[in-house]
Amino acid sequence: MTAVARVRLTPRLVAGLTAPTETATAPASEPDMITSVVKVVGDNPVRWAVALSAQGLAQVLAEVTEEHKAALLPRLAPAIEQTGFDLLLALHGQGRPFALSPDEVAINTYLAKAGVPFQRIVQGLRMIRKHWSGALLDLADGHQPAAERGQLVREVTEVVNEFFDASVDAVIADYFTQRQRLIAQRIADQRIMITSIINGDPVDMDAARRTLGIDLTGQHLGLILWLDSASGSPDPHDDLAHALREVAAALANPALLTLDTDRSTLWAWATSPASGLRLPDRLPQSGFAKDVGIAVGRPAPGRDGFRRTHLAALDAYRVARLTGRPEQVTVYDDIALAALLTEDPERGRWFIDEELGPLAAPDRTTSDLRQTLLSYLDHGGSIARAAEALYVHRNTVVYRLRRAEELLGRSVTDRTLETHTALRLAMLFASGAGPALPSAGQPG
Repeated sequence: MTAVARVRLTPRLVAGLTAPTETATAPASEPDMITSVVKVVGDNPVRWAVALSAQGLAQVLAEVTEEHKAALLPRLAPAIEQTGFDLLLALHGQGRPFALSPDEVAINTYLAKAGVPFQRIVQGLRMIRKHWSGALLDLADGHQPAAERGQLVREVTEVVNEFFDASVDAVIADYFTQRQRLIAQRIADQRIMITSIINGDPVDMDAARRTLGIDLTGQHLGLILWLDSASGSPDPHDDLAHALREVAAALANPALLTLDTDRSTLWAWATSPASGLRLPDRLPQSGFAKDVGIAVGRPAPGRDGFRRTHLAALDAYRVARLTGRPEQVTVYDDIALAALLTEDPERGRWFIDEELGPLAAPDRTTSDLRQTLLSYLDHGGSIARAAEALYVHRNTVVYRLRRAEELLGRSVTDRTLETHTALRLAMLFASGAGPALPSAGQPG
């Protein structure tokens, strides 16, 4: 025997829908929309959908906070009504590929900008789904003849489930698209604002606060975090973020502003209320990936301080990379003079060679002579204190100073400022990291 295909019952259910006689709800949709749906399903089903939409709107608004209600109401009413019309068309057998209406897109845009979690949006969709399916299933349960009820309930359940599954998928996909677009726009706006501040351009303080999320009148500390390109880390961003959290904890958790300049370099600013940010005696040198380096500026207030501390952090970054400093954290105050004198690394090396002459030779013996002379100058010309700091006999210091004078061709008390500075630079360059400077990236 050949199976006879069943006639779908949901179109008959739609045709029999009638609006409650005690209410006459005005539609929220455009007249052209109403007319197009009436042509397919009839006037009474459309009136029924309009009335049920108004009930659903009241339920949803009861869950919406006052701060969002005024903005959402003009869009929610037609959006819920559109959902009802589309569901009627699907039940009538005239369904179409699901697409969000302009009102639904506008609602998503608003919710994404307002930072409303998508779980709340799904909760609202579930409420509407329950409202529509409950009303339709109640009608199916009262359908005559009784023998058709089981089939009708199954058809209603199938259509409603498919319709709202597609609806939820479309809403969530659009919401996350909106969120990604907003995030990308915020990052772009932050890049523009940060670039303007660093360039010394005039900026509106209120606009800066809205864009950056920090108060420029506060106290700022610039930070540059980077990961060696040869580290092979599977997630450089996570390594840098973890290191930044360690530093922030040591700074008593100030507000943080971050900007990725490339995959392995991060710019950051720690901001606290005016004069509330203090650099501790020692920042953490561990607790994060060993290949992460951190350059730290000098705390400074206000908009100009935001710029100044960042440039200081860039100087600390440059010196750390140029000299191959073994420490993971390089603080600007420790290398300020070196930063100034190595802005042009080639001329910095010339300065070392010209001031120290043969005393700049790279061998171990000459290096010991430089270290001794540096300690002697660091301790105000005290042989005893230099010997104590170097853990050697004072006679050793005397001998090395005489040998250093022979290589210098002058007394160690001549040109002490230049000699002291050249020795400092020589110590920084001792690791032999060539003159080429790595880039810390650009904000835009």
